[in-house]
Amino acid sequence: MDISRTDDVEAVRQALTKLMAIADRLESRNAQTVQRVEAASTALDQGVNRLDGAGERFAQSALQVIGNNAQQAVTLGAGQAMEEFRQQLQQSADSAKSVAHVMNEQCRRLNTARRTLVWNGLIALLIGSFLAAGGAAWVVHRSVQEMAQAHFGQDILQATQRGAITRCGDLLCAKVGKKPQRYDRDGQYLLLQE
Repeated sequence: MDISRTDDVEAVRQALTKLMAIADRLESRNAQTVQRVEAASTALDQGVNRLDGAGERFAQSALQVIGNNAQQAVTLGAGQAMEEFRQQLQQSADSAKSVAHVMNEQCRRLNTARRTLVWNGLIALLIGSFLAAGGAAWVVHRSVQEMAQAHFGQDILQATQRGAITRCGDLLCAKVGKKPQRYDRDGQYLLLQE
């Protein structure tokens, strides 16, 4: 997105540079026209000075008419040229405003998308952490159970080796001693003699 924004800004710069070149050309043409009118007025003034009385009045009135017409033509031409330039400049300004608005909207959307991605990433990390913690807790719980079973099996093996548990025919027998001790609230279990 940053490349297209740079391209858009560069396009606007180029358009403004072209408009400034057009404005410079129009100013140059207007200055040339004014110089020509002034030169023509000077030439007419010199011609008027050479004429005698009647010709002088005719020349003066003709000069006034020509001067007025030339001034009106210059004013009209300059006004039209300036109006065209103003319209082009207004169109360029409107286009630049539109581009700036579009770029601001894209920037806002990108910020919204970035925030959404950050939140989604945080939520995913949080869920992953909970799953990892839950998995670790389950593994620990399972390991504790397996260790308890291993200890129970080891206790039975040791009791068998000491003779506290043995076989009596097809049944298991436990050596409880002469005064057996009971275990559990209800006394359902007897402690083996060590």
